[in-house]
Formats: sequence, C-alpha cells, structure tokens
Amino acid sequence: MDDWLSAETFGTAGADVQYLRDPQEAFYRLLGVFAGINISIVRNPLFEPNAKLDRREKVPYSVRTADTLIRIESRLPGLLGSLGSVDIEADCRLCEAITRYSIKGAPYRTDIQAPTMCSIPKAQRLFSNSLELYFSTPPANRSPSSFKTSGWYWAVRAQFVLQTRGGLRYFPAPEVKDPAAYGAAYAKADFNRIKRPFWADEQTHKKLING
Repeated sequence: MDDWLSAETFGTAGADVQYLRDPQEAFYRLLGVFAGINISIVRNPLFEPNAKLDRREKVPYSVRTADTLIRIESRLPGLLGSLGSVDIEADCRLCEAITRYSIKGAPYRTDIQAPTMCSIPKAQRLFSNSLELYFSTPPANRSPSSFKTSGWYWAVRAQFVLQTRGGLRYFPAPEVKDPAAYGAAYAKADFNRIKRPFWADEQTHKKLING
C-alpha cells in the first residue's frame, strides 16, 4: 500500500509508473493490493483413515479418504461484486525430497524431484471465495541399507482470472512498481521459481495460521 500511495497514481506519477495513468490498469493494480490471495496446505480435518463407502454420508467418500487439503482463497469475489466473474486455475505437484546420510548418520545432501505433470486431486470443492483440493500424501520413509530418507511436500501454483467486459485480468497482479504485463512468458506455471507476477505459490502466499 505504501508503494501505491508513493506512486502518486492520480498526481504527478514518476516515469517508472506512467502505466498507472491508464484508469483500467490503475484499478487492476489497486485490486491486486487488496486481493488477499492465500494458499494453505494442511491435514484434511475430514480425513478418516478407515473410511468406508456409505451413500448416507454427507461428506463424499473421496473427501474422507484424502489426508491432505490444499485451499486457495482470495478476497477478490467479495471485492468485485457484479463487476465480473472469477475463475481459479491451480497446478499442484507432489515433490519428493530425498535426503542422504553418512555412515555416522549425519545428513549431507538433499535432492528434490519434482514431477512434470499436474497431480489430479481425489476431490475438489469450489466456494464463492476459495477452491479446496483434496489429495493423499505418501508417508515419509527411511531405507537403512541405502542411508537415505524420502519425504514429500506439495508445490502449488495458482492464479485468479477475472473476466470483465474489458477483457481478462490475472491475479496476483504485479507489484505497483513492476511494469510487467501478462503474456506468453507468464502463460504457464513455473515450478523453478517463486514470487512471480500472475502466479501465487505456496511459499510467497502461504496463509499464516494464528495459534
């Protein structure tokens, strides 16, 4: 917000933010400041280790058998009202972290193996301001003979796509002083980098859970 105010969008804006003189672009960037995009990866509170298929259950079987919940949420739908519709694009990938140990048991190297394809959720639920994706995460394991452990974590890339009469806008929007424009360079999720314009990731947009 400090950057927005210092940019003097409606005053004598500096050369580095002249693009904000376009009212639509300025409104887009302002929405980006208040979008409040968050990603949380938590244990599914509806998970049942020994879930059984029962049509009388209110919670679907596919939800109850998934131990991991990834929730992607934003304030955008509430901010926009009837100005346009918002879709959520999400790409979640299960990555393996392999840690190798010396004979004395000290870790000395960790290798990350990330798949090239999006993981398919066991179930998903769409709400007015969020998308919930349900997955099963393998347990960590250690191989005594090869002195290594395998752990798993989820990498997430997500974007909110606003459709209005003026066209499409993608969130998270670039920072106020970043002149980046959406194009081919940002059309696909990049799992080699974080904190990129137009794509939220599980680290930069991690939801803080109040204890």
